[in-house]
Amino acid sequence: MTTTRAARAGVGTWTPAELGVLLQAVEPVAGPSAPAGSVTVRGRAVEVVPCSDGTGPRHGDLLACGRLVARLETAIRSVGWEPRREVAEDAAAEPLVTVEAVRRRPAIPLALARHRVDRRLREGFPAGRDRPELSQVVDVVRGASTTRSWLVLSNGPTQDGAPAWHGPGAPIPEAEGVDLPWRWDPVLAVCTHGDGARDHVAGGIASHRAVVTAGLRGLRADVHTAPLDGAADRAAWGRRLDPRAGCVQALVHLYP
Repeated sequence: MTTTRAARAGVGTWTPAELGVLLQAVEPVAGPSAPAGSVTVRGRAVEVVPCSDGTGPRHGDLLACGRLVARLETAIRSVGWEPRREVAEDAAAEPLVTVEAVRRRPAIPLALARHRVDRRLREGFPAGRDRPELSQVVDVVRGASTTRSWLVLSNGPTQDGAPAWHGPGAPIPEAEGVDLPWRWDPVLAVCTHGDGARDHVAGGIASHRAVVTAGLRGLRADVHTAPLDGAADRAAWGRRLDPRAGCVQALVHLYP
């Protein structure tokens, strides 16, 4: 369960309506429980601390933290603010991530659409009917990539940043033993140059952006991190899939 704390209201704080939108972003309505963590509101900033078992947050915890940050940024944009994110280099830092609303910026239609889809996904998004098409996969890759992370196809070629998906997919040797429909559905790999705490959070943000963009395009998406819990595994997937990639942080399975 995610713990949410609010500071006292005062000058430059969120309005009750804005706080309601932020609360919806950190408390999923349906599906698995949110990862344990802490979200604290201070003024117009939101501080995020990932869960920890006492030995420090693990890779999956940091990815989950990144996904939570992506939801918060989507919510902040939807209420007409531009978010600015700061991520600590040390995974044990508290807070690890601070997201601040720095200035007013009217919400564009795409920001509102992303927020609606994000909400619908957590309420239970209706399944699609057709298999993912190439254009949909390309849109997800382009919509999810950030300055610190990018996506490539893990069961097919990616040429100049564009995935060339067509079935049947061709899984790489590292995928052996990973229970995903590699030959039937596109599976995207979230790549980063480094493998520090900031890269893990960036991978989580890109993963959630991929989920929301897939929803905008009529697809569903699941994020998988278990095959990449070890640093050696993340590096091996990166070497296999993209010479630019230091590591693969997560896998995003697209399906109808």
